[in-house]
Amino acid sequence: MILIALLSIVIATFSPFWGLIFIITFSDKYKNKKNLFYYVYIGFAIALFIFRVIDVISVIDLIIGVGLTSALFLWSLQRTLNFINALISVFFLNVIYASMRVVIFGKQYAEIIAQVMEKYNEFLTQTFQNNSEKIDLTLKFTETFQEFFTKYYAGIWVFTIVLAAYIGTLLLAKKGNLGWEHRKIRMPYYLIYSMIFALVGFLWSNSRVAGINAIIMITPLLLIQGLSIIDFYWGDFFKRSKFLLFLLIFSMVVNYFILILVGLIGLTDIWFNFRKIDMEDINESNLN
Repeated sequence: MILIALLSIVIATFSPFWGLIFIITFSDKYKNKKNLFYYVYIGFAIALFIFRVIDVISVIDLIIGVGLTSALFLWSLQRTLNFINALISVFFLNVIYASMRVVIFGKQYAEIIAQVMEKYNEFLTQTFQNNSEKIDLTLKFTETFQEFFTKYYAGIWVFTIVLAAYIGTLLLAKKGNLGWEHRKIRMPYYLIYSMIFALVGFLWSNSRVAGINAIIMITPLLLIQGLSIIDFYWGDFFKRSKFLLFLLIFSMVVNYFILILVGLIGLTDIWFNFRKIDMEDINESNLN
């Protein structure tokens, strides 16, 4: 249990995304000693900060962004036995956390990104010093990358954390330590209104950055809904063909258009509930 806590801190220090996945996936190993696990986890995170291994932003990410998020998710999952309730609680926690983080540490975070990009630009300049076209192209790319992460950090944070909770739950369920029906996942209807407000914010120039952040935050919930629809209709087929399942996952990772399509399927399903329509057709067929 202590080893898992230490490994969680090490992994989360390098990547909160993978750290959260690790904590949720192996939560069955310390489910009877959760308090001790988090005492060790928080203690080690504070120790890293005291000895200046990590900065203040990183230690807050470890304690709140990963530690509190995982504790809330696992507590809600155990208490309600409802994945959606647990995921939505994590979603709202991190919307608040990411927003406060930008307000408090926004300038410092922008400086860190700028320093990293500056070193990366120096490396690229030395690498392509004999090719001015490649240098110009890569510098434009890094400039766009820096601007994107600086403006939309809050949305990116919520996106990755929600996705990590989902992946961790999939892996935990695969170990047989969680009873849930993935193909019956259904997000709350108010996400429709949330997306409408986000789109309005995007269309209004004065709140465009906030609107895009909101859209990025909501997107993983729609993706999860879309994936549950795919599982409902074609899950048995993909279980029989692991290769096609791999191709589906791979195509979603490398092709953003497929991700957008799955998200639109999820958004449409929240509105129309395709599975309910399908079951009504089945029931009418049985009656006939």
